[in-house]
Amino acid sequence: MADNRKKAFLAAVGVGTLDQALLAVLPSRHQSLRLLGLGRSVLIVDEVHAYDPYMHTLLRNLLQFHAAQGGSAILLSATLPRKTRQELVNSFRQGTGDVSFPLQVNDYPLFTHVNPAGGLEQPISARRGSSRTVRVKIVHESATVETLVKEAAAAGRCACWVRNTVADAVSAYERLSRDLGEDNVMLFHARFALGDRLELERDVLRLFGKDSSHEDRAGKILIATQVVEQSLDLDFDFMVTDLAPIELIIQRAGRLHRHPRGARGLATLCILCPPLNAAPKSTWYSDVFPQASYVYPSHGQLWLAANMLIERGKFIVPDDARCLVETVYGEEEGDVVPQELRKRDLDADGKSRADISLAQLNGLNLDAGYTTTLNQWLEDTVTPTRVGAPTTTVRLARWDGTTLMPWFSTDRFAWDLSQVSVNRARIAEPSHHDKVLEAEVERATESMPGDRG
Repeated sequence: MADNRKKAFLAAVGVGTLDQALLAVLPSRHQSLRLLGLGRSVLIVDEVHAYDPYMHTLLRNLLQFHAAQGGSAILLSATLPRKTRQELVNSFRQGTGDVSFPLQVNDYPLFTHVNPAGGLEQPISARRGSSRTVRVKIVHESATVETLVKEAAAAGRCACWVRNTVADAVSAYERLSRDLGEDNVMLFHARFALGDRLELERDVLRLFGKDSSHEDRAGKILIATQVVEQSLDLDFDFMVTDLAPIELIIQRAGRLHRHPRGARGLATLCILCPPLNAAPKSTWYSDVFPQASYVYPSHGQLWLAANMLIERGKFIVPDDARCLVETVYGEEEGDVVPQELRKRDLDADGKSRADISLAQLNGLNLDAGYTTTLNQWLEDTVTPTRVGAPTTTVRLARWDGTTLMPWFSTDRFAWDLSQVSVNRARIAEPSHHDKVLEAEVERATESMPGDRG
C-alpha cells in the first residue's frame, strides 16, 4: 500500500480503508483498474454501521457494481439497523438484476445471505461466554466522572473514558494525568502521526487487551475517542462514555468485562449525559457537549437513547442489541421526540438527504456507462470519498539545524508513518525558509515515495 495504492487491488489479499474501495465507483483516475481488482476478490467491509449517509450511499453503489461483475461481499456489523441492512441487500440484488429481498427476521445475532437465486436469514448463537448484563449509571457532571475514575484506579481497577471529540479527550487527559500521573493515564485518538498511533495502539493492547495481566492493568486509565469502540479487542473493569448514538454505546459497552478475569462485580457503564426532562431546550445536548453536537447532530435520537437507558437501568449484551437499536431508529420513534429536538433532527435529516444526493451526483452510474461527470476523472488524492471540511495529508519532520529527518524514523516507510491529516483550511500555502533548510526540504521531498504534492 505504501508503494502504490492501486497495486493492492491486484494482489491476492489487500487491506485498506473503505475510501480506497469507494474510488472504484467515483470518477477518479484508474477507477476501472480498482474495480477490476475488486471483482477478482471477496469484498469484506467491517463496521458498516459506522458510515455516514454519504459514504453509505457510495457503499451501496459499490455493492451494485461489484455484484454486477459477479463479485461477492461480506458486510460485518454488531449494531446495524434493519432499514440500513435492507438498503445494502437491495443494492447488491440490484447489481445482480434481481428484485429486492424483503427482510423479515429480527433475531440477534443474525446471518443474512442473498444471491441471484434468493436469500436466507439465519439466526445464529452468540459466542459462548459473551453474554453479560451491563448496569447503566447516569451522571451529569464531568467532575463526577473524574471522581469515579480516580476511585476505580485507587481500587486497582482499570478504566476507560470514551469522549466524543479529540478536544474533550485532551482536556480530560490533562486533568486526570495531572492528578494521577502521566504513567497511569494514556491518551489515544486518531490525530497522532501514523507511526505514533500504531505504537500507542500496541501499548493500549498490551495494557488492556485480552492477554493483559492484572499487574499490567491495575490502576491504569485510558482516555480515548471512537478509535477504541471497534476493531480493537480491549477489556476494561470500569467504563465511561459521553452520550452518543445508541449503536456506539453498545459498541463501547462491548469493551466492558469482555473476557473472563474472575470476580469483578457487576459490569457498570457510566454515561455522561445532560439532565433529562420532558421538554428539553434545543440546546439540551450542545450545552454540555458543544463540539460533539456537530459530530452527532440528531439530538432527538440521543434523547431517546438516554431516556430508554435510564428507564431500563441495565441491558444484556448481546441479547438486547437489536431491541435497543430499533427502539431508537424505528420509523415510529420520531413522534416521541420533544418538539424542540425534533426541529434539530429535521435539520439533520435534511443534511443527510443532501449528502445522499451529493453522493449520487458524484458517483458513477452503472446503467449510464462512462459519460461526462461533475468531477472529471480527478487524481485519487482529491476525489471526494467523504463529505465535510477538506483535509490534506502532511508529513512531519525533525530539523536539527543540518538535516531534515522524518518525525517517525524507525522504519523503512518512515515518511508514510510520519503522516497526519490536517484540515486544509489550516494550511494556506507552503512556507519559505532560508537556503539551507529550503535545500533540505527539496531533498527530503525527492526522497519520499509516491505522490509528493
